[in-house]
Amino acid sequence: MIQKVNLRNNFFVGILVFCMLLILPSLSSAASFETSVNVKPDKTWTITFNKAVDASSVHANSVYVLDQFGVKQNGPLTVASDRKSVQVAAPTEGYTYAATYTLHITNSVTDEDGKPLATYNQKQFTIETPGTYDVVNIATNGTTSVVKSYATYEIALTNLKPGQAIQYKDSLIKMSRGMVVTKANGANVLTNVYSDKQLTKAFTYVTANTDLLYIDSTDAYVEVNVAGKNMFIKHENSNLIPESALTGRSYYSAANGQLVHSIYSTSSKTYSSYQIGAAPAFMIPGQTYYSVDGVHFTNTSGQEVGTSYPYFEYLSARSKTNYTAEEIDTYIMTMLQKLESENPNNILYQQATQKSKLIGLGSYLKQLEESQHINALFILALAQHESAYGLSNRAQEYNNLFGLYVTDNNPLAKYFTTVEQNIDELVNAFLNKNYLRPNAGYANGAVFGNKAIGINVKYASDPYWGAKAAGHMYRIDQMMGGRDSLTPYKLGITNTSGLNVRTGPGTNFTAAYRYTNSGMPITILDDNLPESEWIKVLSDSVDYTELYIHRDYVDGI
Repeated sequence: MIQKVNLRNNFFVGILVFCMLLILPSLSSAASFETSVNVKPDKTWTITFNKAVDASSVHANSVYVLDQFGVKQNGPLTVASDRKSVQVAAPTEGYTYAATYTLHITNSVTDEDGKPLATYNQKQFTIETPGTYDVVNIATNGTTSVVKSYATYEIALTNLKPGQAIQYKDSLIKMSRGMVVTKANGANVLTNVYSDKQLTKAFTYVTANTDLLYIDSTDAYVEVNVAGKNMFIKHENSNLIPESALTGRSYYSAANGQLVHSIYSTSSKTYSSYQIGAAPAFMIPGQTYYSVDGVHFTNTSGQEVGTSYPYFEYLSARSKTNYTAEEIDTYIMTMLQKLESENPNNILYQQATQKSKLIGLGSYLKQLEESQHINALFILALAQHESAYGLSNRAQEYNNLFGLYVTDNNPLAKYFTTVEQNIDELVNAFLNKNYLRPNAGYANGAVFGNKAIGINVKYASDPYWGAKAAGHMYRIDQMMGGRDSLTPYKLGITNTSGLNVRTGPGTNFTAAYRYTNSGMPITILDDNLPESEWIKVLSDSVDYTELYIHRDYVDGI
């Protein structure tokens, strides 16, 4: 666990972790930070500076932790690559429960010019008291009653009976069935989701108050299903809710031919709904269905009822729309008029046809479709979703249609001169650079997707961001006559890792790129080639338009 201590002198500026601005006086005596209590035994402290420090001045005699007997107890010191922060690790065996320590940052620490800190700084902290591992019974209303307490998790697990759970310090850490609701940890509202039980390989992340299906847990991790994949999160980000205590659960349904996703909020005990696309044929209107990935559906009894990939959620961003620039502009005005007329008392939509930042973008979006190989409706759908149809404050005041550089923990107000500049930034600095290009830093497939596949994995903390954006694209198409749905591309998923995507239909052709992982989304251009063993697909790379994959390695969806 990492917590920050920030320092300031004439050359160093910082904010104390408790969000108090601290200006240290130039005194020879020690300056003390507020004491921290209930600190985890594996705590890593991070000291941040406004200027780079001289790395050689950071050593065991300038930054260290002393126990109550004056013995140094910290682990290794790590200076960041930019030399603006120093991490003080816990000792290998961890700090002792209930013991008090003092972190010392001496004025032997200097900046690159040799100027030292003005003061000798100290921070006292006390390690939490160890709790017991309680085997508990769970009542129908979710309350627990302790059966017996044990000193270790292992002993408690040995004595756990079917239907019982284990809690630690009044929080459940193991149960048989239920849901997990993510929660903020301090000021950080995000929960990292890991692919390994050691919690070292972060795969994706979700925001607080996200419901995840519980799979299993130990005292070290919680195993959950995220978009169809079993992965792991930390207990500090988890609120385990037994099945008997659930007051609601997110579900899918079919209404007026549409696939509707109703998301349950555990905190407010309310539902919010959105449309994804056309409802699959196996869904019966009025029935409730569950799905962890929005693709594989079960009924309320847990029986599998069908599989359906929402078309626009799994359509490549490299595809082309059938609509012209003029038709897109007409749609935008029609949609804005609809918003105005249907929401006369909502200040957001008043005068939408005059002030929306989407007005007149059709021609520019079609130009980008040709030059940058990104579907014009894909960008428009994303703009609608992120900017409330070009009417949000960030769109109006900053020309920022996509919330670029706005994160859950740092809502930066990034200004763009024009919306066209903002769109260019999305395309060049985000999509084509990091998300669509195969094997780029955040690449998981060139589709909206979910938290296991596509742009959604690394782009947004909302686990349903991809489905919501795809819903916008679907509704745009429907309002313009449904031509993109009537003449759809075929879609597929790769079924092997290390797959070469080639410039021609044969192994004698050069590999344009390779898919490292299996399960990559494919948009098929032609699966009836003279070279019958090969299929023609849209390239994920902007450098190509059409490429080829051996058909044995693609499953149709």
